[in-house]
Order: sequence, then C-alpha cells, then structure tokens
Amino acid sequence: MSTSIRRAGCGLWMTAVVAMMLFAPPAWAQQAAGEAEGARRLAQQQEDKPVHMCPGCLAPIFTQEGRGSITPYGRIELDGIYSNRNTNPLDPAQFNGYATAAGSNSHNTSTLNPRYSVFGIRADRTDGVHTLTGVVEADFYGEKDNAGNLPPRLRLAYARYTYKELSLTVGQDWTPVMALHPDLIDFSIMGYGGNLWQRIPQITFRYQFTENLEGVITVMRFERGLYAIAGQRQVRPQATPKVAQGDNPVPGGASNDAFSDPIQHPYYGTRFAYSKDGMLLAVSAAYRYYRSAPYAGSPTGFGGNFTSGRDINSYLVGGEVVIPLTKVLKFSGELAYGQALGQEFFRFGQDLNLTTGKPIRTLMGWGQLSWAASRKYTFLAGAGMDNPLDQDVRGSTVNVDTQYKSNYRTYLTAIHPIWSDFYIGLEWQHLWTTWAVGTGSQHYQGDTYNIAFWYNF
Repeated sequence: MSTSIRRAGCGLWMTAVVAMMLFAPPAWAQQAAGEAEGARRLAQQQEDKPVHMCPGCLAPIFTQEGRGSITPYGRIELDGIYSNRNTNPLDPAQFNGYATAAGSNSHNTSTLNPRYSVFGIRADRTDGVHTLTGVVEADFYGEKDNAGNLPPRLRLAYARYTYKELSLTVGQDWTPVMALHPDLIDFSIMGYGGNLWQRIPQITFRYQFTENLEGVITVMRFERGLYAIAGQRQVRPQATPKVAQGDNPVPGGASNDAFSDPIQHPYYGTRFAYSKDGMLLAVSAAYRYYRSAPYAGSPTGFGGNFTSGRDINSYLVGGEVVIPLTKVLKFSGELAYGQALGQEFFRFGQDLNLTTGKPIRTLMGWGQLSWAASRKYTFLAGAGMDNPLDQDVRGSTVNVDTQYKSNYRTYLTAIHPIWSDFYIGLEWQHLWTTWAVGTGSQHYQGDTYNIAFWYNF
C-alpha cells in the first residue's frame, strides 16, 4: 500500500516538473522581461523626477518631445534709388533709403543701398499633434547711416506654439491686425501711404474655427518710449523733476528719461479672416487708452500751446480683401479709419497734432493689381492714401516735412527672375503730399525710381 502511494506521489512530482519545463518561459525570455520592467520603472522615475530649469540657459531640456529641424534663410539685396525731391522727409536719417512723402527739399539724390539684406533662422519641432516654431531674423536698417557701418537690426524674434486649432505667438512678429501688405519693392511698403504695418512685440492667440475662418486676439506695443525721435517724444509731468543717472529734466517740470512714456497700455486688437481659393475677406479692430503729456524739448510743445493731460482714445477699424479676377490677375487692398495711430502702425509723429495735442483722425487705404504675365514676369500697379481730417491737423506749427494733411502715392513695378531665385525689379513711385503749416498748407510732388537685385535663399 505504501509502496503504491510513494509511486503515485513520485509520478505526480515528475508530472509537475515536466509541466513546468514545457510551459515555463526560457531563461532568456525571463531576462528580457526583467529588463523591460526595469526600463519601464526607470522611465517612470525619470518622468516624475523634477527638472531644474534655467531661464537664461540655451541648451534644450525636453529634446525627446518631438523631432525638430533648424533652417537658415535670407536675402541678399542691393537697391539703386534715385529721388528727384527728397522723398523720405519723414525719416531723414535714412537718407533716401525708402520713400515716405514728397518733401519740400527739391534736391535730387541717389544711393546704392544694401540695407534690405536679411538673415534669419527658423527652428521647427513637432510630434504630430503639438508644433513649435521659432524665428529670429535681422536686417541692416539701423536708425542712422553711420559712415557706411551698418549694424544688424532685429526684425523678428518670436516663438509660436500650435495645438490643434489654437496657436499662441509670443515675441516680435508682424502686426497681426490689418495683416495684408502690398508687394512693391520699396522698403516702406506704403508706410504713411495707406498701409498699416509694423514688426512689433506681441502676445497673439489664433483660432481656426473652420478650414476657411480664422480669429485673432492680440496684445501689442513697442518695447519702449512713445517716440525716440527728438522733439516728438512725450514725457510725464513731474512737480519736482528728479536729477538722476540717465535722467534729463526738461523745462516745465517734466522728466525726460527713458521711462517717462505716458502710454502705459498696449493695443488690444482682434481680426477675423475668411479665405478660400485665393480669396480673402478680413476685418480688424484695435484700441488703447492713455493720458497725454507734454512733448520733450518744450514745457508746452512746439507752438507754445500744446494741451497736455488729454484723454486719448486710440482706435482702428478696417478691412482687407484679395479677389482673384482671373488665373493671372488679382486685386488686393485695405481700407481703414482710426484715431491717434502712430508708430505701432508705421505712422511716426502722425497720431497727435504736435502743437495742440489733439488726436488726429484719418482715413487710410491702398489697392493693388498684380498680373502674373508669365512664369518669368510679374507686373504691379497700385495706389494708396493717408488722409487725416484737416480740422485735426489744423494749427500745427511744426516745421514742414513733419505733419501732413494728406499723402498719396502711386507705383508701377516689374519683377523678373534672372535665374532661379536671383531677381531684378524695376519700380517707379509718384508721391503727392500736402503739409500742415499753421493755418495754411504746402503742396509738393516727387518721384522715386528703384532698380533692385536680390537673391532669396
């Protein structure tokens, strides 16, 4: 009996051993499973471990999140410019590097200008859901011509994060409202002539409601100072002007340091755009409030009666349109109305009457026909106007070439690729300007001729 029991027990034990040998994973499989579990635990520990982040460091931390690329790009350009009436009176420090208005000076001028050469770097990263883009771009349009020494100038410096239909842009980018621009060669792209543009620090949200409809909300303003141009910068009044390092008190109890800018609010703006098959319809609006102050250089302003302490409501409303007329011909343009619009829209010194301090209302717009005659030739014809209300500009006793009652421009442009991305362009611009001078006005006309060579890479 016991012998049979022992035999049965032995048989069961042998059966168990055979089953374990048949169904248990081999040693190498057990080792692989152990390594996988260990890697999982390590990854979990690394993911949960805090990261000491350094705002001033340049090395990326989250390099495992998405794949990225860095792309350099730019343009090498030379502009040959001839003007028969000093057609850059609103920015004389740039000589005749671009056109702004027809000046009172009838001298002919010419220059060879390499300043519109551009260099930029673009960095992209995405994991298929999240997208991150960064751009840093510079040209050589510094404030002044310093004996041919042309230091780089920051044009763009922004980061853009996109997740599904929403994107966030922070940094210096093109003005997000009234975002359409004409295609002429001139660097001013119709500044003071009906086109509202700037490259400006901003925080901008974009939302793609549908494939064709986009909405924008933005906060934007210049990095510092209402005006860096001598004689046109407002300063906050002070009962007892301080005298400290970096501070230059002006008569009348005002502080003329770098932080005396009376504008404390940025512009708050929005834009809605519908686009389909090359057509664009967009509307924009922007607003800000501030309390005006006297201008630097005089306790009461240029004319001795600058009224400070005004409530300034600066606003803008406008629309943009692009209409394909045929496969090779399209019309594009803008129309806008606003008040107290200055440097944020490339209208330096045109926001307030520089004698009375009154905010200036103005109607602005431009239109352009673009004809792609062939793969080798494109022709442009356009016109623009900036037309302030006379009653707002009346009484300005500043010098001629400073504030205008009206400014009109027309242009004709031809563009031809010499080979690949090396181009030549020819452009003629005609400008009519009526300057505000006290109770009267002065009218001038001028022409600018431009031959440009550029290589996009």
